[in-house]
Amino acid sequence: MRRSGILLHPTSLPGRAGIGSLGAPARAFVQFLADAGQSVWQVLPLVPTDDSGCPYNSTSAMACNPRLIDLDDLCASDIGLLTAQDLADEPRPERWDRADFRLAWQYKIGKLRLVLDRLLASDSALHREIWAEFESFCAANASWLDDFALFDTLQEKQPEGPLWTQWPEGLRDREPAAVAEANEKYASDIELRKFAQFIFRRQWRALKTMANARNIRIMGDVPIFVSHNSVDVWCHRDLFELDAKGFPGYVAGVPPDYFTPKGQLWGNPLYNWKKLADTGYAWWLGRLQALNELVDIVRIDHFRGFEAFWSVKATEKTAINGQWIKGPGLDFFKAVAVRLPNLEIIAEDLGITTAAVEKLRKAAGFPGMRVLQFGFPLDEPNDHHAPHMHSADSVVYCGTHDNDTTVGWYQSLSEAQRDHVRRYLSIDGKDIAWQLMRVAEQSVGELCILSVQDLLSLDASARMNVPGEAKGNWAWRMTDSLPGWIADRLREMTFLYGRRPLDPIR
Repeated sequence: MRRSGILLHPTSLPGRAGIGSLGAPARAFVQFLADAGQSVWQVLPLVPTDDSGCPYNSTSAMACNPRLIDLDDLCASDIGLLTAQDLADEPRPERWDRADFRLAWQYKIGKLRLVLDRLLASDSALHREIWAEFESFCAANASWLDDFALFDTLQEKQPEGPLWTQWPEGLRDREPAAVAEANEKYASDIELRKFAQFIFRRQWRALKTMANARNIRIMGDVPIFVSHNSVDVWCHRDLFELDAKGFPGYVAGVPPDYFTPKGQLWGNPLYNWKKLADTGYAWWLGRLQALNELVDIVRIDHFRGFEAFWSVKATEKTAINGQWIKGPGLDFFKAVAVRLPNLEIIAEDLGITTAAVEKLRKAAGFPGMRVLQFGFPLDEPNDHHAPHMHSADSVVYCGTHDNDTTVGWYQSLSEAQRDHVRRYLSIDGKDIAWQLMRVAEQSVGELCILSVQDLLSLDASARMNVPGEAKGNWAWRMTDSLPGWIADRLREMTFLYGRRPLDPIR
């Protein structure tokens, strides 16, 4: 079945307090997808972020980002826990086209406290029903929610700072007495964080229901590694390669390549895959199941790390001096198939791949990714990203969130490279974003994913992420809803190449 979809993280939508939200802006985007004949909405990880906004370095693999909560929906007549007057003090970001993650958190957490206080004080039947729903949510998700709410609170309250390895030994090592004392001391703050998770999921469930009703599936993203400074590592130290004080001796990254001569030193702790295997991969399966409750399709980031991962001493300054260590391989994905037999998975198999990685992907039955921006090397006409080398088990992109926009990419090429692209595609390059998107839609790859930046023909200033650069990423935002003429043009192109949504979602 041929499908087409759009990549846009919710933080890039319009919304209050300098960030996108799950309310009216998201619903308008879902309607745009339906009008444009699209079948998939791809998002980045929905996990909490710090003020940098990076969704690949979160404090939790299970929790969601409360910055995305829509406050206007909490004013709706069927909820009535906020008023328009309550939002009259909305802060104005310096730039409407850039997400302000700090501003969003500072503003929204205060309003969520107000909502929670009013809910507790209300005796209406509706609000009692919402409270009962909240209590059920807390009970059903206690396995991760209790730890996350405590950890997130401690990061804010501990005088030693947010790094758990610097906390007093009792909290660092999760001694029962220290944990119980902290839970009692910060009970109100912990409850607020649980409530924020509940509201996020309540709003997300409504949004996903709307999308599915329009035959649109949501594709989520699961990073292979987790942050060292996360509740997952704090609570499950035995599942990671750490010393007695919680520090990793070796960390994750990728070796040097054409784009990054020193490689990428990510710094994430490495998994103790033997211990994970002994538990039947319970933590990982729980992580995937939690995500599958939020999305319909899962993209596994850095899939090649399951075949072999790059291990670097934690004392190194770059990723140059490392070694490949064998990962869990097919045994892990067999366990996934048993626990989650209907989970649709896409393998992000970009970067340094080998025959062993390709063998694992095919044995697991996952489609891989092809990126057109990589498909026009002057010296290698049969590169597997080249359009004539695509296979049906491919998800085709012009560029991912880690690439430049198509306009920015084309402008960055030498004249010889631009000439090669034009001759290969038989185009003039004057409308390069739409011309390349047409090639993506033409591909034999079963799924085609385009970006909003390319729909708008934006240049490099709209790029979402530059790998290896610590600042200035993840902040691009739309300033308004997408115009109807783009939906019309995209729908025509999508249908022309046989990607019309045909299968109803049940």
